[in-house]
Amino acid sequence: MRCISKIHEWNLQNQRVFVRADLNIPLLNGMILDDHRLYGILPTLNLIAQKGGKIILATHIGRPKKPTEKLTSKILIPWFQERGFAIDFASTPQQAYEKSKEKNDTIVLLENLRFFPGEKRKEEEFAQQLAATADYYVDDAFAALHRDDASIALLPTFFEPKKRSIGLLVAHELQLLTPLKKPVKPFVLIVGGGKVADKLPLLEGFLDSVSTILMCPAFVFSFMKVEGKEVGKSLVYSEAASLIKDFLAKAKKKNVKIIFPKDYMVASGSIDGPLSRVKANAIPKDGFGITIGPETVKEFAPHIRNAQTILYNCAMGFFSRPETLEGTEKLLKLVGLSKAYTVIAGGESVAATNYFGLQKKMNYLTTGGGAVLTYLAGKDLPGLEVLCENP
Repeated sequence: MRCISKIHEWNLQNQRVFVRADLNIPLLNGMILDDHRLYGILPTLNLIAQKGGKIILATHIGRPKKPTEKLTSKILIPWFQERGFAIDFASTPQQAYEKSKEKNDTIVLLENLRFFPGEKRKEEEFAQQLAATADYYVDDAFAALHRDDASIALLPTFFEPKKRSIGLLVAHELQLLTPLKKPVKPFVLIVGGGKVADKLPLLEGFLDSVSTILMCPAFVFSFMKVEGKEVGKSLVYSEAASLIKDFLAKAKKKNVKIIFPKDYMVASGSIDGPLSRVKANAIPKDGFGITIGPETVKEFAPHIRNAQTILYNCAMGFFSRPETLEGTEKLLKLVGLSKAYTVIAGGESVAATNYFGLQKKMNYLTTGGGAVLTYLAGKDLPGLEVLCENP
C-alpha cells in the first residue's frame, strides 16, 4: 500500500479543508495532562494555513455516552490560542458550514465527534453533513486509523480521490514505524493496560517476530485468572478466557517467552485504598493490582537490556496518585537506557514518558496505541484503506 500525503500538491487558496485529527488527550480534573498529540497535528495545520486554506478541525475525546462538558472539544481552545491560533467553535456540522464561509485565518473547531450518534454508527447522513463543510479531506488522526467510524472510514469517500489525503503526522508515523515491521531481534514487547479482548487478536500478529512479551497490569490479571491464580479484585476480562488460552498455546509453539510479574503494588478494599507491595502469589482477596513491584523490574531488566527492538504499550498506575507510577518510572528508565530501537505507543504511555522527562531517551513516541498494534500486526486500517493506493 502506497501512502503519501498530497497536501503539498494542492492549491488551497480560499479552499475549505476538513482535518480529522485525534486530539483525544489525557485529562486530569479538566486539565490537559499531556499535549503530545496536539503538537503532532501542528505541521499539517500550519501547511494548510500557509497555502491559504480554511481549516475545519474535528476530533473525538473520550468515550462519552452522551454530551458532557467534561469532554467537549472546547477544552482545546485555550491551548491553540496560547500558541497564536485564531480558533472558533462550532457545536454542529451545520454551524461549522456557516463559519467556514468566514475569514481564512480562523480554525473552526467542531464539537466532539462522539457527541453525535452518527459517528460511531457510521451513518451516511452524518458523513454527508460533515462533507458539506469542506472542499478537501485530510486524515491526520493516526491513533484512530483503526476505527471504522463515520469521519474516518466513510467521510473521505464523499471527496474525489485527488481531494483526500493522509496528513503529515500520519505519513511521519508510518515512516518511523517501518523498523518494527521487520524488527531486529531480540524484539521485546511490553504490554499493559486493559482491552484484553481487543488487543489479543492483534498481538497474535506479533508471534512470528517477537522474542519476549513482558506482561504488566492490568493486562496480566486476565492471564493469571485463566491459569487459576488469585488476582483479588483486579481488573479481569472474563470474556477473553478462550482467546487467552489459544494465545498462550500459539506463543508456546512459536517459542515466544511470556514473562509475568514477580510482585505487585496493590490497593486494599478499593482502587483508592491504602497501597502495599505483595508477591505475585499473595494478592489479597480484597486487593486491586495497580502496578509492578521492584522484584519485577529486576526480572524484566535483562530482557530489556538485551533487546534490539522494544515496543512499549503499557499503561500502569494513576496520575492522580503519583506514588502508583513508581513501577512505570523504573520500567521506562530501563527502556530509555536500552541500546534497542524503542517505540512508546499509547496516550497514557507517552504521557508517562513525558511526565518523567524520558522522551529524549526513546527513539520515537507515537501518537497511536491500538492503531500501532493493528498496523504492525498486518491488519487493515479503515482510515488508510480509503486514502492510500495499492502498488
